[in-house]
Parts: sequence; C-alpha cells; structure tokens
Amino acid sequence: MCVIVIAGGPNKHIDPLLPYFRRAECVICADSGADDLVPYNIVPDKIWGDMDSIRPETRQWLREKQVPEVLFPIEKDMTDSEICLTSIPKEKAILFITSLTGRPDHVMGNLLLCARLVEEGYQITVTDGISFVFPLAGENQWRAESSWVEKGYACSLIPLGEGARAVSTKGMKYPLQDRDLASGSSFTISNEFDQTEKEHGFDMKDGTMLVIVTPKV
Repeated sequence: MCVIVIAGGPNKHIDPLLPYFRRAECVICADSGADDLVPYNIVPDKIWGDMDSIRPETRQWLREKQVPEVLFPIEKDMTDSEICLTSIPKEKAILFITSLTGRPDHVMGNLLLCARLVEEGYQITVTDGISFVFPLAGENQWRAESSWVEKGYACSLIPLGEGARAVSTKGMKYPLQDRDLASGSSFTISNEFDQTEKEHGFDMKDGTMLVIVTPKV
C-alpha cells in the first residue's frame, strides 16, 4: 500500500505502474498529472494545484467524477508537486510519478526536493514508469527487486550534499566496502547486479544519496 502522487509533464509511462495503482491507498494528482489517468479511467482521490496546465476536458471529467479540487494561486512559493508531497503524512510510503527526461530544471528540482523530504523523514520512491529513483538519507539499507536483476538493469549511486559515508555493496559487480562517496563524483555511476548472487543492494552508515535503477542503453 502506498500513496501515489502523479505530477504533470511529459514522458511518464503508466502501463508498467498499473499494479501500483491497483494497490494504492490514495491517488493524488498535481495539476496536469490527471491528464495521464484519463485513458485508463483511473479516478484520483483528489487533485491539487493552480490548474494552469490541465486540459479543460480532463478537468471536466474530474468534475463529473466528483473529484475534490484543492486550488492554489499560479504565483506561489512551491510547485504543485511539493504541495502534494508535503500534504502527505510522513509515515505513509509515497510513489511519486514524474518525468525523469523532461525539462532539466523540473527533473533536478523534483529529485532534490525528494531527497530533502527523505532527510526530513518522508518515504518516497520516484519513477517515470521505466526508471526508479530511491532517495536515501542517514543509516540505511537498500535492496533491489529481483525483476531488475533479471533484466540486467544498471544501478547508479548519486551522492548529494556532503556525500554518503561507509557505503558497502551486496551482490554488485563492482564492490564497495565502507567507502565514503563524495558529491559530484562519477565513481559510482552504472554499477551492475551480479546475477550469481541472491541479494543485491547497498548499505550506508550516513549521508544522502540517490539510488537510480534504469534500463541500460
């Protein structure tokens, strides 16, 4: 069970995420994120935002479905996505569906936002339906799903801020043992899962980083 927040923007792939929608506790749309749900007749529980980019026909559909709207002014200090994410209690697991290949300022802003929220105690996974991003903060353990291992996905670590400390690998082709990782380094880009092992992932003692799992290209 999780709370799904779906943002606006291009290049989101809903088909692979349909099982998550079926198990979701709640679905919240940030403005034009609702446009992606209309073809699947997925009715969200609520929509938040300034409604400056949602299609008129989508908004009419939402009204016909009696979906509650929470409206905000266009000129404000937070994006619609941040308003949605921070409205959710910290104890809830969040799946944040957003573009990972659209405008770089939006992509970077959303990933850094999620990393900050995880530092504050939120539980967030970010995806566009193809790639998955896991912000980690503090002492943490992360393990990969077996389907990613079987498909031979790439797995990268992106340290943020003051970096990540004492990072060790489990079942990865390129091992780490209590390694400190500096922000801005490409050292941990594009690791691979060792398919001869049964457990795959990373442990870290402190710091902040993004774990990115994505198909190889």
